[in-house]
Amino acid sequence: MKKIKNVDLMLDLETFGTNINAVIVQIGACYFDRYTGEIGETFLENIDAETSVKEGFEMDASTVYWWMSQNKDAIESVIKEPRNPVKKVIKAFNNFASRAVSIWSHATFDFVILMNHFRTLDIKPKFHYRTARDLRTLVDLADIKYKNQAREGIHHNALDDCIFQVEYAVKCFNKLRIDKC
Repeated sequence: MKKIKNVDLMLDLETFGTNINAVIVQIGACYFDRYTGEIGETFLENIDAETSVKEGFEMDASTVYWWMSQNKDAIESVIKEPRNPVKKVIKAFNNFASRAVSIWSHATFDFVILMNHFRTLDIKPKFHYRTARDLRTLVDLADIKYKNQAREGIHHNALDDCIFQVEYAVKCFNKLRIDKC
């Protein structure tokens, strides 16, 4: 896999809740070039929800019911083996994300839940909290419409969602770069 010069990282979480203390069941991430969309190294890990609950994280019944209504591929994506202990996955992600300068996500959801996991599990992040970047703000500033954009992969597979998010983020970066001229 080709090394990406840029140190932008796209992050997506799949969870069994929507609050800051939600159980994470899957973490996906990929490094990418913000102007070409080229994907670099990727990360996809499933987390054993039982280990998360034992660590004090919470499952929300309405979110679990929502997951039960998703398509078969999405459900299988987050429950397939291996499902690793939450602490092991957070440590692995920490190593993976250590060179990120910008971590793009829905910063009011994914990033805050992730950082709560670091705090609760007493793991010091190898990236600074200032690396957080918000996709919603980027989309708003660029005035990009992406809801009807064709996508590949499994909707609600964290890595496939990251790759889709990269596609529209790149459109935003390029539009904003052109608008600056």
